[in-house]
Amino acid sequence: MKMKYQTITMVLLLALVPGLAMADNALMEALGGKAAQKAMQDLGFEKGDANVLALTDAGHAIVDGQTSQAAIKGITNESGNSIGDGNLFRPLRAHWKPLWFYFFDKSTGEAVYLEANSEALSKSLDEFLDLPDDQVFSKISKANVDIEYLQNHTDEGNVTFNDKAFNGNEFGLVAMSNVWARGASYDFLQATAFHDHLCPGVTSGLHIAEFVEEKLPITNSSESYKVIACPQWCKDDLFQMRWDATPGKSGMFVMALTDAEKKAVPNVAGIYIRWNDTAKEGDALVLAYNFSAVDLPKWNGPSWGSMIYWDIALMPYEDNPEVFITVLKEFKVDAATLAQMQNAGMHPLKVAGVM
Repeated sequence: MKMKYQTITMVLLLALVPGLAMADNALMEALGGKAAQKAMQDLGFEKGDANVLALTDAGHAIVDGQTSQAAIKGITNESGNSIGDGNLFRPLRAHWKPLWFYFFDKSTGEAVYLEANSEALSKSLDEFLDLPDDQVFSKISKANVDIEYLQNHTDEGNVTFNDKAFNGNEFGLVAMSNVWARGASYDFLQATAFHDHLCPGVTSGLHIAEFVEEKLPITNSSESYKVIACPQWCKDDLFQMRWDATPGKSGMFVMALTDAEKKAVPNVAGIYIRWNDTAKEGDALVLAYNFSAVDLPKWNGPSWGSMIYWDIALMPYEDNPEVFITVLKEFKVDAATLAQMQNAGMHPLKVAGVM
């Protein structure tokens, strides 16, 4: 009899769990919808406006045990922004970080940032739907973030950046907004979202990837790229997204260099290998990347704008990345050499013969 009651209890619990999950999803979907509605009201745009970009960490953030992916559905349903249309991206954040939403209108340069109030998400769905915006969101901020506008209105930029209008997310969100507005490609923005922000280091990764793809194109299914990230910098997150060259799948090996080693091989940017897993051999390039190779326009305003301005100035060089890149060495790689470059205790640049 005791076993019978235990079985009935377990069945009831299992039946209840999907219902709880559906309730959580409905609440998160409503939250995404409310964020979009508030942005549409404050920025004055209609559903489906191609001038509007949405950024959010929904799907990464977990709030009081609730996953937040359903909020993305709420955004799309209300504003029309979608991953498929290339106007909705999810910058990577740790799951314990706050859940936030951001909308940017490139026709005006204005943006709205909204951060979810976790207390509101503890309500029932009916209670939640009745809450005013200032109880649904713990922070709502609006600012013009177009870099050309900010060049002439640095006082406004000081307020946005120094007072953390977007709760510390200012640099990443403003940089992504500005390059998206100027036609950055979807795959680049996707890699930028994986890195969690845009900086010139990520752009250097795009330039290196395009250079390698031109010099060592993939020609069959047995080939892939392997990266010896030596030294590492922001560029390496782009290769993980563009090439699926992740450390976990032995596509990337990350090693730091000392200041003396960097000085010995100026501007070294790592070793890039087109590896044939069937033949167990490959072709390698040791590359240098010189950020100073081109005299780019200078930002003369407050420090918060310099990297964003630099990001934009680098955009036209996507079609000729070779202006920044030097081939330090080109050589063949066999399985033994690859193992030496990858293994702890070996110095890959010494194995490659450039140090």
